[in-house]
Amino acid sequence: MTVDSAPLRILLSEAGYRFIDPPILSDATVFLEVAGEDLRRRLYMTSGVDGRELCLRPEFTIPVCLHHLATGDAHRMADYAYIGPVFRHRVGASGEFHQAGIESLGRTDRVTADADVLALAIDAVGLYGIEAPEVRIGDSLLFSAVIDALGIAQVWKRRLARAFGDDARLDAAIERLSGGKSAEAPAHAGFLSALDGTDHEAAHRIVEDLLSIAGIRSVGGRTAGEIADRFLEQSSLAAGAGLDDRARSVIGRFLGVSGTPEAALADLRSLATDENIEMAGVLDSFEKRSEGLARRGIDIGRLHFAAGFGRRLDYYSGFVFEIHDPASIGDQPVVGGGRYDRLLPALGAKASVPAVGFALWLDRVKEQAR
Repeated sequence: MTVDSAPLRILLSEAGYRFIDPPILSDATVFLEVAGEDLRRRLYMTSGVDGRELCLRPEFTIPVCLHHLATGDAHRMADYAYIGPVFRHRVGASGEFHQAGIESLGRTDRVTADADVLALAIDAVGLYGIEAPEVRIGDSLLFSAVIDALGIAQVWKRRLARAFGDDARLDAAIERLSGGKSAEAPAHAGFLSALDGTDHEAAHRIVEDLLSIAGIRSVGGRTAGEIADRFLEQSSLAAGAGLDDRARSVIGRFLGVSGTPEAALADLRSLATDENIEMAGVLDSFEKRSEGLARRGIDIGRLHFAAGFGRRLDYYSGFVFEIHDPASIGDQPVVGGGRYDRLLPALGAKASVPAVGFALWLDRVKEQAR
């Protein structure tokens, strides 16, 4: 049965969002560079007459942001909406499905913008009979503050941050960093360790340049950048830059924090005090956002915060959320959203641009009589 999207179109339009329809056929390189080579196996790929790799759009956020950059000042305020098909290989499901959503760009009042977007997402699922949704929230800035305070080597902070939001990958990274798997030092470990200890970005660029000179673009599905990370990870472990017992304990305690935002904040402040971790700034921001959600009419007592909840994309920059239908079978969200201030610079903007939005899977909601 086809889901009626007309009421949703009216809701988003009345909230001030302008509908756009980005091209279905896109430059695949943009998605792969921003989201990572892991996405390749999920894309419907083809090539142009000039040899460029093309794909059917797998989502809307990147195409909407490219439209924003192509049509004016990157830092201007603009609110976009969309409804249309996206294409992604999915096990046991059609590779073509419809998504709707919004992208709010350029708003510097981040607390209010986050609250407005989550409130609109809750209103949107209400159109489809989900009157008491389960809302899960997280904040990757909290995890970043913890690993920054623990003095972890830069290359491993990068790996942990990339794995954050994927429990299996994060557990594997922590295990390896803790010495659970022996790290055999490469022959050039001393050279790389010296570089990485001085300037991680410089070391990373040197390894990528060496691979480029050798004509190596990818090996086993890993990009040159990912191969460079692997070399530097091996070097840092060989130099003894792993996780000690305290660091592993702190990360484990942090990842175990969950509950209402109020209860989670109390637990996180206790963790910071007990372990002498400087994270007052991000905790104050967390508290202000909770207050902003409450002012917007959202019952924060019904929100579930999980410290380990995040998204496996580098451009997400803090607040994330998912909305679930408690009556549905399985654990798939009907809405996913959050803040992604780092995306537009990755696409060509000269500086960070405030950005927040959500996507609604129309194939996961039921049509309701109105």
